[in-house]
Amino acid sequence: MKADIKKVVRELLAKESEGGLTKIKLDTVRALIHYHGAIWKSELVQELTLQATAAGPRKLDLGQLNKGLQELQSAGVVRVKKALRATLHSSGGVEDELISITDLHEAYASLAKDKALAPAKRA
Repeated sequence: MKADIKKVVRELLAKESEGGLTKIKLDTVRALIHYHGAIWKSELVQELTLQATAAGPRKLDLGQLNKGLQELQSAGVVRVKKALRATLHSSGGVEDELISITDLHEAYASLAKDKALAPAKRA
């Protein structure tokens, strides 16, 4: 059964002001769009940590991130696959998880008017 990404995103947008798990899931979808549909979990953690720091003195809750990824995967929005990520620091690679969106076009269409994804305007 194909996930209804638009419905999931609409529900997340409606509750975004609640923060917490909802915000993490929505920011994960945004990051996946920004990175053209796939991102390593280690890079997602860095991206969401930067966003959390920029928003004020708060830290990324890794437990909530893991729960959010699990819920997005259960809803059919993302796939999570354990894999080796190439790195300059290890000739054999590093274990990581590759997170990919199941339908980038639908996710992008769902967030096309999202101000958080809009390019920054120059003064």
